[in-house]
Amino acid sequence: MKTVKHTSWFIAAAISTMLTSTFAATDKPPTVDEQISGMQSMCAESEKARNERHMANPLYYRLGEYDKIHRFTREVVRLHFENPELDHIMTGIDGERLAKNVADFVSTGTGGLKTYKGRDMPSAHARFKLTDADFLAAGGDIVQAMQSMGYGQPEIDEFVCILVSMKDLVVMK
Repeated sequence: MKTVKHTSWFIAAAISTMLTSTFAATDKPPTVDEQISGMQSMCAESEKARNERHMANPLYYRLGEYDKIHRFTREVVRLHFENPELDHIMTGIDGERLAKNVADFVSTGTGGLKTYKGRDMPSAHARFKLTDADFLAAGGDIVQAMQSMGYGQPEIDEFVCILVSMKDLVVMK
């Protein structure tokens, strides 16, 4: 559980200075619920700016188009396989197939021309019985991959807000 708290804190700090400033005085990391709430607030507050950025230059192009997105999804999958908090999810998964499906999904959802032909989000995630802590752990890997690939904070924030908007489709409480 310590790793989840560490990873969860990492993602919250990476995407929202609001969370950092809110909880810095207590020296106590925010709870999973507080982190989710903070991310939802940050995404709601930044919605107009994110939409304007996307209209000016779709996220797909700022992510580097399909080939770079596929490299990014491969890195995320690699990090998921190494993340002990996600062992129960990644066991038996074909990593390359997953990376390609996610690259197709991301490309379609961020303004690219690729067509996603995979399952809908609830069907694709139902068997994993994901929790909010799993969501944060996976999100931490995504932020780490984006940072290591040199994506800027606006792109990271936009991508995280897309994930936050889909949380209730993949987290089965």
